Amino acid sequence: MMSNIITAYLSPDGRYKTVPYEKNGEQRFCLSERTRKGTLITEFGKGGRVIDQIYLNDANPESSLEKYLGISLHVEKKVSYDRVKISASCKKCGSGEKISRELDLTLVSYVDSVPVVPIFRCIGCGSRFYAMNKEYLDALVSRNMALFNEGERSDIEKDRASAIKELEEYIIRIFASKKIMRLVFEE
Repeated sequence: MMSNIITAYLSPDGRYKTVPYEKNGEQRFCLSERTRKGTLITEFGKGGRVIDQIYLNDANPESSLEKYLGISLHVEKKVSYDRVKISASCKKCGSGEKISRELDLTLVSYVDSVPVVPIFRCIGCGSRFYAMNKEYLDALVSRNMALFNEGERSDIEKDRASAIKELEEYIIRIFASKKIMRLVFEE
């Protein structure tokens, strides 16, 4: 359980990264990043696994992060941004510790649009990966029920696990057709 205040480090490029906190029995941290058109908030779990990601039209990454977490921030400035550490190896070249979020490899303030499914890149060979898990997909579906037609919403409500599995299969096919591999996190 989180306290009413959590520390977040503000990097010179305007990213807010919280200290780890416990939620649902797991250590997590959040990153709030100002893009050209809004604020991206990403919640990470073990090994850099994306648990949730939400894009807001709010231009203030600090207040957006406070709203998302439901607590106040104690902000401390840092001299540089520490990239999210990803515990995965490249399936193509085998390099470890060279996988990075694509958003960590650019100035996020220039980003116009954020992919719905998080994208990662091998710094060694340039291969691209997508990362998705059932928890992330479930949060995405819950927040976007209005995008589904009445029959789809009914199917989701009747058997959520099957509906999530079917969506996951569609996403796998889409990324396979683009030759973007799925990132496998090491435990």
